[in-house]
Amino acid sequence: MRGLPQSLFGRLLLFLTGGLIVAQLLSAAILLQDREQALYHAIGGHVAQRIAAIVDLLDTLDEGERRRLVTALDLPPTRISLDLPWETAVEPDERYHTTLFRVLLRRQLGPSRPFQLEINDDPPPPPPPAERPRWLALDPPPAPPPAPPRDWTDRPPRWRRHAMMLGLRNFVVQVRLSDGAAVTFQQMLPEEVIAWPVRLLLILLVLLVSVAVLAALAVRALTRPLAVLADAAGELGRDIRRPPLDENGPLEVRRAARAFNTMQERLIRYIEDRNRILAALSHDLKTPITRLRLRAELLDDAPPREKFLADLDEMAQMAQASLDFLRGGEDSEPIAPVDFNALLESLRDDAEDTGHAVSLVGTAHQPLRCRPLALKRCLTNLVDNALNYGQRAEIAVTDTPARLTLLVRDHGPGIPAAELERVFEPFYRLEHSRSRDTGGTGLGLSIARNIARAHGGELKLRNHPQGGLEAVLELPR
Repeated sequence: MRGLPQSLFGRLLLFLTGGLIVAQLLSAAILLQDREQALYHAIGGHVAQRIAAIVDLLDTLDEGERRRLVTALDLPPTRISLDLPWETAVEPDERYHTTLFRVLLRRQLGPSRPFQLEINDDPPPPPPPAERPRWLALDPPPAPPPAPPRDWTDRPPRWRRHAMMLGLRNFVVQVRLSDGAAVTFQQMLPEEVIAWPVRLLLILLVLLVSVAVLAALAVRALTRPLAVLADAAGELGRDIRRPPLDENGPLEVRRAARAFNTMQERLIRYIEDRNRILAALSHDLKTPITRLRLRAELLDDAPPREKFLADLDEMAQMAQASLDFLRGGEDSEPIAPVDFNALLESLRDDAEDTGHAVSLVGTAHQPLRCRPLALKRCLTNLVDNALNYGQRAEIAVTDTPARLTLLVRDHGPGIPAAELERVFEPFYRLEHSRSRDTGGTGLGLSIARNIARAHGGELKLRNHPQGGLEAVLELPR
């Protein structure tokens, strides 16, 4: 899938961290909702109790004493007024908070006391500059000017925005006194009550970070054995006799390491058995060919003797080429650092001694760790192939920290695109320019590719845009 990390560690960490974040967000939402309900219980109960106490006290006073008491108690965040008319039409509000506060008020005021309740998002207007609050002004307040278009850059304070979200802006309660008068209460929640619970959110954030770090360490510990196993498998292609893996760690890791080490032991035994078989075949094939060569030398007739000897030479070459092909992937030769530039210079000198033209461009920046004799056989096959079928060879070297790339180009007729892979098959040769008349057994490229792959590299063929065939040999550093 696009967008996902490529490594197993990255994907596991992404899934775990994403799950933790979702879980923390859900936990925070539930905690905030529970906190909101607890605030309503506590604040609603306190406000209802205070309203009931003030109403009971106002019932015992006359008009003048009531006004003096209301003037004394009319202080933020609780505003009290005796002059506002009784609202005869109040829209029903069935929200949870309104229903809860209505139940609390009924419990404190008693079942026979008439009252009205509204919880809205509009804060009470600030008092006018006069000494008496505008709530107690005899004249009705002027109509407010029309609100200007909302400017989202002029946002309310953080606590007020939170109060809007909670619906905790303003309690408005009207209560009938015993003599029929109406008293109006407006209660604004204080900032410290409706502010975001920073401490709670900080605790959730610390918990999220701590669990994420522990999850990252756990995922790293679980995926590290897989990385070690992958590295060992990559090295196994270049050095079958590398040290075995340590069989420690969790049960599954120990089982995987044990299975890998068992596979490595079986491969080593298979290669050793194959080498012994190849040695026996080499001896068994060379012995009768040598006897036939000696008997052919005793023939008196020269033309048949020459034909016999030519056939025996071809048989010897085919047998040796077949053995070389079978040995192409063996690793009995130890790995050692080789001066790649000197190796190419020696191949060029050998070709020039036989009258062939070989050009060399580019150099290797540092020695290459490889099996020297096997790599020389690979390069010799490529250069000989270019000289036999393309008149001259051009060698170009490109060295990077990751790999060493060698290009061997000839100036022959090239190969059809459909045949570029088939020529690596053992004993496969093209019918025209690369036929038996030019020599060879059809195993040179197969041996070269086997050796390249035994070093952890790759060998490919491609037709050059300007003509000729180009062999691309890539060897890892």
